[in-house]
Amino acid sequence: MEVQTSKSKHRNKLRVERISMSLPPGLLTQFNKAMNKAGFTDRSKAIQTALHSFIDEHDWQVNDSQNGAGTIMMLYDNHIFNQDTISTQIQHKYSDIINATTHLHLDGDNCLETIMLKGNKRRIKELANSLSKNRGIKSLKVHFDVY
Repeated sequence: MEVQTSKSKHRNKLRVERISMSLPPGLLTQFNKAMNKAGFTDRSKAIQTALHSFIDEHDWQVNDSQNGAGTIMMLYDNHIFNQDTISTQIQHKYSDIINATTHLHLDGDNCLETIMLKGNKRRIKELANSLSKNRGIKSLKVHFDVY
């Protein structure tokens, strides 16, 4: 990837760097389709958004001393090992970082729960790990941002 400094200014007067990159044609086609589906009309903005996601994902894995805010989103079968009770018991141990939760009954078997968090990344990882060990969890995703 070649990096070129540009003297042009972004709309909000921030300095930007221009880059050029080489991509396989199929990857570029897939990116353009995804970009359009997501509602982006500016490829640079779509790439910036993708880069932010990449950075956030990497940052999640390092520097546990950071504070921030985020969510844990879980999809689970509430009939397996009484998942609702297990989840609630675990969450009570993390009341120092949990600010709110939402619980949605999707159908007779499946629930979607979102836990809104604020605090130390290490504690948030501990909570996510504790929840993910339980049978019945179909999907658990964490979103965390440093503020």
